[in-house]
Amino acid sequence: MRIIHLFADLCNLYGDYGNVCGLKRALENKGQNVEVEYQSIDDEIDVSGADLVFIGSATERNQKVALNYLQGYKDNIKAALDNGTVILATGNSFEMFGQSVTDCDGVKHEGLSFFPYETIEGKERIVTDSLCDTSLCGGDIIGFVNKASLTTGATSPLFDVKQGSGNGKDDNKEGVHYGNFYGTHLIGPVLIRNPQLCEYFADILIKKQ
Repeated sequence: MRIIHLFADLCNLYGDYGNVCGLKRALENKGQNVEVEYQSIDDEIDVSGADLVFIGSATERNQKVALNYLQGYKDNIKAALDNGTVILATGNSFEMFGQSVTDCDGVKHEGLSFFPYETIEGKERIVTDSLCDTSLCGGDIIGFVNKASLTTGATSPLFDVKQGSGNGKDDNKEGVHYGNFYGTHLIGPVLIRNPQLCEYFADILIKKQ
């Protein structure tokens, strides 16, 4: 089993690396041999053949650095996604895979344009605990949100919000789920705080083998 952790040095807020640690442990408990590979700035990004690609939350500045770097490799990433690689993007990293991210100064940064949503950053941060529901696995999903952005146009959300913050203003939908791509603003790390969700990802990765 091969996991690629993108930008562990840039997109490393809130202990999100714990998602990789937790998933690796869950897979090993199910008898899998797991290799974690790290790719970042100055590396030749190549995720082809990976079982899962993870990217965590970043500062707004580092998000733009990562996004700009990924533009040169988006064909490789899209091909891997189409060929069955699972991508899990937490915090503001999933925003990069939409059409655009407009920063708080009004500068529009072109996204990877895999999916139809757009993100606009603001001056004020949204900081809250969230309680969500999902059809992926049993039980409530809990997490923490710390963002300065609103995302609109996410036609296929990941979670239904019971309490806390959704993608947009007064929105009860959180994150995105398009095929093998899973994105959520929930941090915590989300797979550590929600063992049933970690088990879900371990199980789908094993089934894909």
